[in-house]
Amino acid sequence: MSISGASRSLSSRKTTATRRAATVGAALLVCSVQVAGAQEPRPEPPPARDIPERYSRQVAPAPSTYWRSPDLRDYTRALKPTEAPLIDPNKRYGLPELIDLAQRVNPETRVAWEAARRSALAVGLVESEYFPALAISALGGYQSVGVPIPRSLVSDGFFRFDLAQAVPTLNLRWLLIDFGRRGSARDAAKERLLAANLGFNRKHQQIAFAVQRAFYGLTSVRARIAVAQSSLDAARTVQEAAERRLQNGLATRPEVAQARQQAAQAFFEMEEVVDKERDAQVTLAESVGIPPTTPIQLTDFSALPPAAELQDTVEKTIDRSLEKRPDLIARVAALRASEADVSRARAAYWPTLSLVGNVGSILGSARLIADGKSTGWFSAAQPSYGIGLALEWEVFDGGARRRRVELAESARRSAQDEITATRDRAISEVWKAYTDVKLAFRRLDVAAALLDASQQSYEDSLKSYGVGLGTLTDLLVARRELSRARFVELDTKVQLLESSAALAFTTGEISDTRITPDR
Repeated sequence: MSISGASRSLSSRKTTATRRAATVGAALLVCSVQVAGAQEPRPEPPPARDIPERYSRQVAPAPSTYWRSPDLRDYTRALKPTEAPLIDPNKRYGLPELIDLAQRVNPETRVAWEAARRSALAVGLVESEYFPALAISALGGYQSVGVPIPRSLVSDGFFRFDLAQAVPTLNLRWLLIDFGRRGSARDAAKERLLAANLGFNRKHQQIAFAVQRAFYGLTSVRARIAVAQSSLDAARTVQEAAERRLQNGLATRPEVAQARQQAAQAFFEMEEVVDKERDAQVTLAESVGIPPTTPIQLTDFSALPPAAELQDTVEKTIDRSLEKRPDLIARVAALRASEADVSRARAAYWPTLSLVGNVGSILGSARLIADGKSTGWFSAAQPSYGIGLALEWEVFDGGARRRRVELAESARRSAQDEITATRDRAISEVWKAYTDVKLAFRRLDVAAALLDASQQSYEDSLKSYGVGLGTLTDLLVARRELSRARFVELDTKVQLLESSAALAFTTGEISDTRITPDR
């Protein structure tokens, strides 16, 4: 290859490299510009100019700025409690007393009660349509009317009639025949009243069940604290035994360190249980309807009565729940209310017949003016009255009545499906709660036997270790198993109580503990 060819080849390579570098640099520049543009904050939208200033000052000036609220003390004052909680700080409350307290102070019971009262008022509203309606109306004022007349009679071509009057009238309207409109509305209102009352009872059951679970939760946490304290005492006993053997030259330092580690672990586990007590207290306060800062004392978990044995089969229990559950019966009442709505919608195709009448009089004066001459004011107050029948039959409405019937039938079908879904769900809940109770009773005996065996094993291992016949490993294992057995027995008792409460709730057997309601 010649020198000139080599130089041309080298120049061509340099040009190609330069072009590639320029292309890469341009691409990097474009990417950097796009990234920088993506990272730039979006500009604030301009303030709205199409609304008056007095309205624009009532909102935030921009989406990124807080709205400056006015004085809201009249609103915040309504959020502060006005009544002190009915809690005796020196009294130790049991479960029935807590349920009674919750039914008196929980605002949810008052909300459900007001809903039932509104349903009762709705029944009275429908029944008022059976009575006649009387209305008094009165029209009064002054009017001047120009009436044209031939000039052969009056040169001006008109005469003026001035009238100053008051017309009182008593109007009567009494719907006589409506082909079942009012009857269907009354039936629907009565069924909704029954559903509201049943819902009110169910709300009491829900509150009682929530208090039960929260009560068991808090008392069981405190019982777990006692169990954790017993486990900590046992771990410290093992630690002391290991330290005594070390002093006597019968144990090693690793063994003592292991015993101390077990004691520290037991102390940590107790602190974990203690931390759960606060959450359990908040849950109980919410279920009762009192502030969580309210101090309240409870009976010990050990003082709770044992759960009752199951007497009936699961089939009988399910049948009993279908007869007692207020929410299930309320669904049936809602279905009947929907059927009454369908009847009312279909009755709209028929006419209505009403009795109408009125009694009144024209009280006032009148005068005639023609060609500048006036007759003077004159009056003649005479009563007017009338009575008759009014028949109204809507012939065409663009399909509105048909659509109302279709909507009512759709609501009736939905109510029927809700009955089926609620019934199936209730059966599943009862079956699960029943089997949970049966399983908890079986586990309770096993847990008691496990606790006895673990207690005996721990005591024997501790004695053996104290006289030098057992190892520290066996003693630590026995202590851990004893702690686990205590927690297992406690958890089994809690599960039995909670399952029994759930079974009573799902069967609708949680009754109102109050004797004399104050509402």
